[in-house]
Amino acid sequence: MDRIKECFDQLPVGVCFFDKNGVVRLINHRMLAIVSHLRKNGVQTLAELEHSLQSPPAAVCCLNPQLQIYRFPDGRMLRFGKELIATKAGVRYTQITAADVTGLMQKQNQLKEENAKLEEANQRLRTLFEQMPQIIREEETLAMKLRVHDDIGHSILAARRALLQQASLEQIRASAALWDRSIAVLYRSNQMTMQPEPLEGAKKRANQMGVKVLQVGDDPPTQHLRRLCALAIRECAANCARHAGGTELYVHFWQEQSCMKFSLTNNGAPPEKEITEGGGLSMLRHHVEKAGGRMEIQSLPRFKLMLSFPKKEETAYESDDR
Repeated sequence: MDRIKECFDQLPVGVCFFDKNGVVRLINHRMLAIVSHLRKNGVQTLAELEHSLQSPPAAVCCLNPQLQIYRFPDGRMLRFGKELIATKAGVRYTQITAADVTGLMQKQNQLKEENAKLEEANQRLRTLFEQMPQIIREEETLAMKLRVHDDIGHSILAARRALLQQASLEQIRASAALWDRSIAVLYRSNQMTMQPEPLEGAKKRANQMGVKVLQVGDDPPTQHLRRLCALAIRECAANCARHAGGTELYVHFWQEQSCMKFSLTNNGAPPEKEITEGGGLSMLRHHVEKAGGRMEIQSLPRFKLMLSFPKKEETAYESDDR
């Protein structure tokens, strides 16, 4: 029996047993050391231990009330467990254990930090992928401008040399033609890189289809939301002209406390049945939901497209305007 008690006392886990009346019947050395931090005079009953865990002293910090994990003054983190057991004779006891989970908690904290770093890296990658087409266009445009710049410099030097050497009129015209072509390419590249304001571009395109866009309310505050609204205007203008035979598209912008809303209607004939989303509307829904917004389509009694975006999207895409 003494051998069993010695082995019990040497367990690395704190263990104690309480009888049906809640009185402690067996406790090992590890648990005695633990409860000495919880109560000055130790514990004699289950109620005392549970009260100490519910209201621990200042030196003991409860890290997780659900899992009953506590940090003790020596820095170790212990998880307490409660289990009802019975002997072969049917005598019931309440077993309380205190397992050292310091290493596991440290690993968990490291994992959280690494996951946060991974999420930050993933966010940077997502942003990079979204900006990749624009970066490629800018690099290609820059490379083209550098080549044109070199061609212009070469043309100027060639023309100067031809004039100094009193070259023939054909040689001078050839140098001037090269110069003219280089300037024309540079001018066209500048025209290509000058992106129009999304909403103005969408209104101009709608007007070319014979649909006049009438707007109520101020433009959306961010470039990203203006681009999404421009997509909606283009799609609705095309559908208005093609399916409804309309000539006017009414666009209404307004802000509520928690979101920004857009609605688009037209003066065309109302749909004969519920609208089924095709390629254009499905693509628009994909872009809207990707930006965290919502899209609703009303078919009857008249067509109406409604978009809403949380206010947080305004700050999420603030960098688009810079």
